[in-house]
Parts: sequence; structure tokens; C-alpha cells
Amino acid sequence: MLRIVRHIMLALVLGLSAAPAWSEGLPLVSDLKKDGQLSKSQGMPIMVFFMSNSCPYCEEVRELYLEPMHRDGEYRNELIIRMINIDSGDYMRDFNGKRTDHISFADSQGASFTPVIKFYDHRGNELVQEMLGYSSPDFYLAYLEVSIRGSIDKLNQRNTAQSKKSQPAS
Repeated sequence: MLRIVRHIMLALVLGLSAAPAWSEGLPLVSDLKKDGQLSKSQGMPIMVFFMSNSCPYCEEVRELYLEPMHRDGEYRNELIIRMINIDSGDYMRDFNGKRTDHISFADSQGASFTPVIKFYDHRGNELVQEMLGYSSPDFYLAYLEVSIRGSIDKLNQRNTAQSKKSQPAS
């Protein structure tokens, strides 16, 4: 009997430890300077999802759009996806390498309402207009894809213009 109880307890412990966390699918921001270096070397924009634990719309955006996008890898070679919890005091590094926390960084970016999605270049400059709120589930994915494509295109245009400037005149 004791052996059965031990096996049940072990199964419960393993099952609970394997339960997915709220944000398991999307990586939380830890170092935007490193992400910026990756962005620069790979020519990819950084999409940051600002969310709050008390925001039911954030959970919907995360579950219906962002996690599947991240998991399926549709934009794996075109976009860096990160998440900021505006309620969290977790430490992180900003685009300049300065130590801060999620709350302070969100405040510095004007992300006090959620959900917000912003698209950055490697220096932390916004590429396209932020996506604020979640007013139309019917069209949200289309709006998101337009923003993603717009940020990719704008970054590509900048990179092309910079490479032309750095080429010697013939």
C-alpha cells in the first residue's frame, strides 16, 4: 500500500512540475541589448508584447495569436518575439544594456495599458505604430500580420539604405 501511495505522490509531483506556466510559450525579456545584437546580425525586428496578469485580453492575444505564431515558427527567421509583464519586478537589461525591471521598462515605453505590441529595431527605435488593445478579434490577426510585415519591410529598407551609404562610390 505504501508503495502505491509513493507512486501516486511521485506522479502528482511530476505532473504538477510539468504543468505549463502562464508564459511558457513566449520568452520573457531578459536582455534587450543581446536581442538587439541578434536583431542587427540577422536583420530581424524585435516584437515585444506588453501584458498584465490582470488583463483577460492579454491572455487571449497570447493564446490565440502569439504563442501559436512562436510555436509554429512561421516568423522564426524574420522576427524576434519577446514578452514584458508590466506587473513584474523581474530584472532585465534594456537596449542600452542598463539594468532595469519589467515595470520600469514598460513605463519608459508608455505601455501602461495592455495589451500592447511594439516593434523595435536593434537600437530600440520603434519601426511601426504600436498595436494598442484588442478591440476586434475578427480582424486582430490581419492587423498583427500587417504590423509584422510593416516592421520587417521598414527594417529591410533601412538596412538597404545603410548598405548603399557604406559602399564606396564608383
